[in-house]
Amino acid sequence: MRKILVVTFALTAAIIMLVAFTGCGGSKVPERLVGEWQCADLASDGYTDTSFYALTIETDGTFSLYDIAAGNPGISGTMKGDDTGKLGILELTCNEDDFDPPVCWAKMQKNSRVRYKIMDENTIRLGYVGIWLTFTK
Repeated sequence: MRKILVVTFALTAAIIMLVAFTGCGGSKVPERLVGEWQCADLASDGYTDTSFYALTIETDGTFSLYDIAAGNPGISGTMKGDDTGKLGILELTCNEDDFDPPVCWAKMQKNSRVRYKIMDENTIRLGYVGIWLTFTK
């Protein structure tokens, strides 16, 4: 009986320590990225039209980058990343259905890493393999 009690206590302590050191739910989306954003006319490559994209990011990390002109989905799913200040990396997990990334991000996978830059309170940039999309509120 005592052995079962010791094992149960040790297991409970290990779980509590794991939660304490990693946090419940892990990292989340940086607060300054949350909101509704409109994409600039062109991607940083200088010729890919991105004027029709809108981006919505929720506090729980769900996001949607979609074509507002045609109503077509682009990519959606969840994102998470530590708030490291004005720049950092987001881990995207995109939904399986309607996965259609911007043309300039054509090699994007459903699980990808995207860089972010917070330019100011009304402007952010998301970059994938060196091509940046600029968004304003």
